[in-house]
Amino acid sequence: MKKQKTMIACLLAVILCVINAVIPVHAEENWPKMPKVEAPSICVMEISTGTILYERNMDEKNYPASITKIMTALLALENSSLDEIVTFSEKAVYGNEGDTSHISRDIGEEMTMEECLYGMMLESANECAWAIGEHVGGTMANFTKMMNERAKELGCTNTHFNNPNGLPDEEHWTSAHDMALISAEAYRNETFRVIAGAQSYTIPPTNKHADATPLHNHHLMVYPFHGNYDHLYQYATGGKTGYTNAAGSTLVSFAQKGDMPLVCVVMREKSPDHYTDTRTMFDYCFENFKLLHVAEYATDSRVDEDTPQFASVDADATVILPVSASFSDLTSKVVYESADEDVIGTLVYSYADRVVGEADIRMNEIGSGSYTFTENINDGEEQDEEVAEGVPADTQEQESKDSHSIHIEVNAKNVGITVAVIAGVVLLILLLYWLGTHSYLIRQKIAGMKSRRIERNRYQTIRDTRRSRRRGKKIKKSKNLRF
Repeated sequence: MKKQKTMIACLLAVILCVINAVIPVHAEENWPKMPKVEAPSICVMEISTGTILYERNMDEKNYPASITKIMTALLALENSSLDEIVTFSEKAVYGNEGDTSHISRDIGEEMTMEECLYGMMLESANECAWAIGEHVGGTMANFTKMMNERAKELGCTNTHFNNPNGLPDEEHWTSAHDMALISAEAYRNETFRVIAGAQSYTIPPTNKHADATPLHNHHLMVYPFHGNYDHLYQYATGGKTGYTNAAGSTLVSFAQKGDMPLVCVVMREKSPDHYTDTRTMFDYCFENFKLLHVAEYATDSRVDEDTPQFASVDADATVILPVSASFSDLTSKVVYESADEDVIGTLVYSYADRVVGEADIRMNEIGSGSYTFTENINDGEEQDEEVAEGVPADTQEQESKDSHSIHIEVNAKNVGITVAVIAGVVLLILLLYWLGTHSYLIRQKIAGMKSRRIERNRYQTIRDTRRSRRRGKKIKKSKNLRF
């Protein structure tokens, strides 16, 4: 029995070595540990993938103050044109100036939507935000309804807007996570990026102001407002400041290094910690994460690059990973929930129990009858192509070069070998178990066979001996005969 156990242990050790050799082993999935910051509520998001890189109390409800104006700007850009004329009402002027941020507009003053957006985003002018809301929504009640509906569409779950500028209101709140979702959506709008990242802007003379109005960005990571250079950040691309006594300092900041855009939202913080914490998080994320384009990795090398493909992975899709990880460390699944008819599925990539990016699988525009079907018979054999009549060969070649292939990340060879090894292990264990339980019977059968063989040999020897004796007598008798 002891010998059997030793034999089984040795066989299992060999089998495990074989399995480890044929089954890919992924590195341990570790998410970088973030540095300590002072912000009570913070959220750092990679914009292109929507991945949360760091958070603390990100779903906690807080007063947003003037970072509310990012949602106001988003709705204005989605529902109006920059050259539309906005007229300032009495409510916009007298209800939103006084002891708040403003640029001293007058009742009946006319400015373009573009000028209002710059006034609101750079100087945080509350009257500009109110005028924009009235212009886009028709009424302020309708505009706040639009704000809340848009927030819900973006996935916000802890937000309720009650005005367009963030002035104190007990019915006006949001969270760092929700503001990151809103800010990321706004940042995807090119016009918003230009406005939010501008250092300065000049509003030309209007029907109420004979002189031009200079504007400067109050975000100290973008522009040294009032000569403060302490917080300028080389990768900063825009943002929005906010402050009220109830909200404390709030800050939305955008930064981009290479092709990785980030947004950082801090709420309920003290000045100047909202700047130092944001800088700390940006530096750490840029150092410890990398952005990969899915199309560069999700390809099938077995497909001839001159062969038109039925579908391809979105060329702009990206995933975000720690610098120590690789694309092969990702796990993926396909979901079929897109409303886009050209999207036949979406690859959802995960790492360390986090969704780190998605990639749509889109139908390619291949002409009717021009799709080439191929069948691999043996490696190295040529494949026949069937080309539809009436479709130029050069057109097919161009379509095939412009297409990308889908890579289903399953290695059929490794899977087959693994299944075969596991089946062999099971059979071997069953065989050893059977041998162990039937060893006595086997030994008895072997002993019986040996005994019978010895008995046969004994009888054979007796027969041979008798035969030899008879033969010897005959020979003697023959020698005594006389003629």
